[in-house]
Amino acid sequence: MFNIVTPENDENYALFERYLARSFSFAVTGLTTLLRLLLVTKIRKITDKKVLLITATEQNALKYQNDFFKAFGIKSEILPFQNISMYESVSPNRYDYAEQVRILTEKPDIVIAPVKALLEKFPTENFYKNNSISLKTGDEIEVKELAQKLIDLGYKRSTMVSDIGEFSIRGDIIDFYSLHKHPVRIELWGDEIVDIRYFNNETQKSIEKLKSAKIMPMYKFTLENGIPDEIKPEDEDGYFEGIEVYQNYFNNNLVSVLDYLKDYILVLDETSELYSKYEFTDKNFEEQLQENLKLGLNIDLKGRNHITFEDFIQKSAGFVKVGLNNFLDSETEDIIEFNTQTVQNFGAKLDDIANYINSKQGYKIIIATDYPERVKEILSERNIFDVEYNESISSHGSVLEDFKTVILTDRELFNKRTKEITSAKRSYYKEKPEYIENINDIKEGEYVVHSIHGVGIYKGLSQQEIDGQLKDYLTIEYANKDRLHIPAEQINLLVRYRGSGALKPKLSRMGGKDWENTKTRVKKEVEQVAYDLLRLYAKRKMQKGIQFSPDTTWQVEMEEAFEYTETPDQMKAINDVKADMESEQPMDRLICGDVGFGKTEVAMRGIFKAVTSGKQVAVVVPTTILAFQHYQTISERFKPFGVNVELLSRFRSQKEQKETVKHLATGECDVVIGTHRLLQEGIIFKDLGLLVIDEEHRFGVRHKEKLKQLRENIDIITMSATPIPRTLYMSLSGIKDMSIINTPPKNRLPIKTYVGEWNENMVKNAIIHELDREGQVFYLYNRVETIDEFRMQLQKLVPNARIAIGHGQMDEKTLEKVIIDFANHEYDVLLATTIIENGIDIPNANTMIIHNADKFGLAQLYQLRGRVGRSQRQAYCYCFYTKSKEITRDAVQRLKAIKEFTTLGSGYQIAMRDVEIRGVGNILGTKQHGHMVNVGFDTYCQLLEETVQELQGQIVDKSDPTIVDINVTAFIPDDWVGSSEQKMIEYKRLADVKSDIELDYITEEWKDRFAKPSESVENLIKLIKIRLAATDVKIPLIRETEDNIRIYTPFSQPEWKIIQRILPSEILKRIKFTIAPKSCTEGKSILLLNNSYMNFNEIFNILTDLFYYMFKTVNEYKIEKKETL
Repeated sequence: MFNIVTPENDENYALFERYLARSFSFAVTGLTTLLRLLLVTKIRKITDKKVLLITATEQNALKYQNDFFKAFGIKSEILPFQNISMYESVSPNRYDYAEQVRILTEKPDIVIAPVKALLEKFPTENFYKNNSISLKTGDEIEVKELAQKLIDLGYKRSTMVSDIGEFSIRGDIIDFYSLHKHPVRIELWGDEIVDIRYFNNETQKSIEKLKSAKIMPMYKFTLENGIPDEIKPEDEDGYFEGIEVYQNYFNNNLVSVLDYLKDYILVLDETSELYSKYEFTDKNFEEQLQENLKLGLNIDLKGRNHITFEDFIQKSAGFVKVGLNNFLDSETEDIIEFNTQTVQNFGAKLDDIANYINSKQGYKIIIATDYPERVKEILSERNIFDVEYNESISSHGSVLEDFKTVILTDRELFNKRTKEITSAKRSYYKEKPEYIENINDIKEGEYVVHSIHGVGIYKGLSQQEIDGQLKDYLTIEYANKDRLHIPAEQINLLVRYRGSGALKPKLSRMGGKDWENTKTRVKKEVEQVAYDLLRLYAKRKMQKGIQFSPDTTWQVEMEEAFEYTETPDQMKAINDVKADMESEQPMDRLICGDVGFGKTEVAMRGIFKAVTSGKQVAVVVPTTILAFQHYQTISERFKPFGVNVELLSRFRSQKEQKETVKHLATGECDVVIGTHRLLQEGIIFKDLGLLVIDEEHRFGVRHKEKLKQLRENIDIITMSATPIPRTLYMSLSGIKDMSIINTPPKNRLPIKTYVGEWNENMVKNAIIHELDREGQVFYLYNRVETIDEFRMQLQKLVPNARIAIGHGQMDEKTLEKVIIDFANHEYDVLLATTIIENGIDIPNANTMIIHNADKFGLAQLYQLRGRVGRSQRQAYCYCFYTKSKEITRDAVQRLKAIKEFTTLGSGYQIAMRDVEIRGVGNILGTKQHGHMVNVGFDTYCQLLEETVQELQGQIVDKSDPTIVDINVTAFIPDDWVGSSEQKMIEYKRLADVKSDIELDYITEEWKDRFAKPSESVENLIKLIKIRLAATDVKIPLIRETEDNIRIYTPFSQPEWKIIQRILPSEILKRIKFTIAPKSCTEGKSILLLNNSYMNFNEIFNILTDLFYYMFKTVNEYKIEKKETL
């Protein structure tokens, strides 16, 4: 924290204090960012009033919030604004709205508001009081009535509450997610509330007990007077998508932020800039409103949805205002001028830094840096010790003459630019991959693979009654229309068939050896691939490579300067790379992760380690553009450490390329980044220690061979953006060093996706909105013939936008130049064909517009959409289609899927799966891809894993979980869990249970989420307990017949005799031992359990006891055997 002393006899500061004490409005000038912050903290202290600091942009607000805390230890809150216009028929982000309401009602000491937040209207505090429902333990409620009230307040009923504005009712449990930080769970006993608690919307587990809870209205109005016919859409009742546009119809008493924060002092960060920005936004809204009315997109709105500029001036008239204005306009009367200076940029010239500090005798010196050790070292060598150190801030350094203080930052010392500060925004849980992985995997009509019977078609879940007992069954259809019904709790024997896009697999024949033969054939092929991989792996492990030195203090500082928090996957990958580098064997590690998930950062830490150990590093990439982007990133990061990074590609002149080649040979160049130019003849390294290869599968055969020669005995990191599914990763874990980065960086917002007919106004608004926030736009137009005409059409819509064209028929050099210029923000819009699909990383481009989206496949749409949303800004993707008479049924289906793909949904999953499966070809070669299609991806991975373990000499346990087929009413009722989809998810979890502890855990969670289990659920849990106990003693099958229950065992007669000795008589008298017939594949012997006159509980007790004694005997026998050996 900065320790800046208040000046005692400085007339500027004395005047500042006097004006504040008298509640004058005035302006301050002669400011640097740091003085602005310092003065705000003084205003708060001197007046003891709360402060509303208004900034021009959200980025400024974030920087101020960051520096208030890092420099002065003061917490402030940012009032968020909705990223959409109040005149668009798109619903606002509920999480942002909840945050807005929280800040306005809690009224924190310092609120920072980007000017855009002041245009929004809010209901009065009375509205929230009058329309909220308070609940506390002990209250009696009528469930139906409460459900209706929730719907009236704008909540939607769903199976499971995972996002704001949802509620669900399951038996005695009511969940709802209001405008609070967590959703709330209420448990009833009859009609009385017996428990209230917060729960986690991702895990669904309770986290904190509450005495009371409040249900707040979801919208800024309620529909108590109904919806007027003129605005009511057909076939819609209640709140509809985009109803917010008509807010004035339902609530004509909406107020401004200033009405909430009445007692605050207003601090205006550059008054004239704020006013002109307010006027500009006001004018834009006004134009949009008129345009919408003209186009008939909406009818008259009965007033404005925003606070106009005039209203704002009027409302702010009664406040004490302090303007922080370096730009003075003629209207300001009382002005206090402080004396500050900016600091020159030293560009890492160490002696200049020392001379400057020495010239500031009598000043307090504060250095805010990410590299304190490095700076201390530099200054102590030059006998400078009287310096205060602070963590780095995002503002520039400055000299505060009035406070006799100098503040220096990394920007002045090392010319290191500060990255944008990121805001932690809440995103909808339904848009997260974890949620999508959870949702029902297997859908009716899809291909599935049964581990015993092979490939079939899943025909759905149905409840069937057999001998008076009810159970849920899954039906699968095989070749010749044969059908198999399996109990739902055996869903673990099924996996979704994942093959290759549109290729349909051949259905297996039930019974016979059909499926076994297919598996055996594929296994042979897999063995060959696994053997080759293993040989390579063993060979590398035998060699001696370079042992790099452990982390230095510089390494720590370089890593500390990473402006994001590492994700857990990323951290693991970093540690893996370092451990490999510090060991004697040569490293060969593959790092996989989606574009933008932070692979480069992992590689960069390895590169830095190699350089500090005195070795050279080569980074080879497939395209000039990628080379250029890596070069920018790496040289920027290594700047403060004097590392020499060079680029070798077509972007460099012949002369520059020659220089670089020379520097590689003499050792002057530490890191070189290049395309296949690096693989040509005549390139010699003085001491190469690490090779980093990006997207190796995109290199040609010749270049791959050259890479192989380079590889001998040095360390290698290969990076790939093709996601690799976890299952494949696990099966290869013994023979290939891989690190997988599956978690997206924190604060990454889900991309808002819009699907609709193409209309000029939408396109124009989308582009203007992006350019307004100084962003860029990708416009995907896939017809090269007419792309130039279309450009003219776009230019008419947005005359001041700079539009570039890019397509595959341009010559490579021109195309590369266009993309580089776009990356350097020399254009605003890149109108291009699908060439933008792979490998271009432009974080500033956050709007993607796709023309004729119905012409693309889902996987391609997902890939294209992934080009935006790479920074912390809200990204948008507009999928437009042209309405024409002959739109095919197939296209309608696809558009429906794209619609589903708005919330990521299952369409996203299908796309992801397609992409994942490509990963098999990339890692194991295309031939293997063919074998995978025959058995499905999951079975293929299982075979691969078994093969690898066998080749490594491990004992492979091939025993499957016991199949328990006992006739008893055992199922999960729909109304208990809320829906049949949820039921499938719970069956899947039960089927995957591996231990009693895990089962108890699920049972506890069910009681928390769905209230007390019914008898049918209790029976189901007992069946799983039988399965677990039987699996422990390798029992393959338990089947109930008309006369008895048959237990197939792996025991011979002599073994059974040993077990029999310790069995209690009540078990023995019910059991008969028989040797299994030769044709029986399930076991060596069968135990017949006489179950006449027994209920299910008694059967359960006898079976679990029997398996307990078997387990005990087998283990004791093993121990005895070991001892005698």
